[in-house]
Amino acid sequence: APAEKEGLPEDAVDQARASLAQHKAAKARALLQRWTKANAEDERYYEALLLLGDTYFESRDFWKAQTQYEQVAENASGELFEQANRRTVDVARAFLSGQRRIVWGFLRLPAYAEALELLDKVWERAPGTRLGELALKIKADYYYNNGDVDLAETEYANLVQQYPSGRYLQIGMMRSAEAAEAAFPGIKFDDQPLLEADERYRQVLAAFPSYADREKIPERLEGIREQRAEKDLYVARWYEKTRQPSAAEFYYREILKSYPDTIAAHEARTRGTD
Repeated sequence: APAEKEGLPEDAVDQARASLAQHKAAKARALLQRWTKANAEDERYYEALLLLGDTYFESRDFWKAQTQYEQVAENASGELFEQANRRTVDVARAFLSGQRRIVWGFLRLPAYAEALELLDKVWERAPGTRLGELALKIKADYYYNNGDVDLAETEYANLVQQYPSGRYLQIGMMRSAEAAEAAFPGIKFDDQPLLEADERYRQVLAAFPSYADREKIPERLEGIREQRAEKDLYVARWYEKTRQPSAAEFYYREILKSYPDTIAAHEARTRGTD
């Protein structure tokens, strides 16, 4: 056979694998497309689809690659199932890094939303696994790095909840706290994010004291106290401005009681409430 004379495997799937290893994606793709059309019932069919996806991935057509991986993940089991899910994470990472989805062969569109959906699919198909854990972490990191602090907080909290003994517990707890703190829009608004941040920083402090010291969590907690005191001071000033002295007096006294060593407490004392 010609394949034997060239020192190549006789089987088309193995030939394609060899070509792909030599970075000859187009050649491997042609072999696999012909073979999969004629061998849909073959036991190696999903192996061939996975390789076909790899040829598209090699050519940076990530969406076509994912089309193949999806078929494998939805229909195969064992090692092929795991490989297809790992490849799906790779596709999601490519899209989140800015790689574009190719549409109609020439149009290149951002695919961030598609990437997040792919990570959700991996988690749904493989909950409790290290790969599922990684999918949750990548999604949380994306929101965190893009400043979407509300979603980042939710995703990191979910990561911690789903994997309480996982690889990313420490960073998940820390970033959940940081995201909660960052979600506080200012003293004119509700301070619930600060309350959540305070609680989560304290959880980190209790679970990882040395790490907490390195990350200056005691200082962060003090900063939250200052912000909460400033929030109460803003409310007190507002009541004073609107000629509601009893309400203002209540908040000034609350500052002195709960936050006596803060900057806000200094002003509260000047109001003669002590």
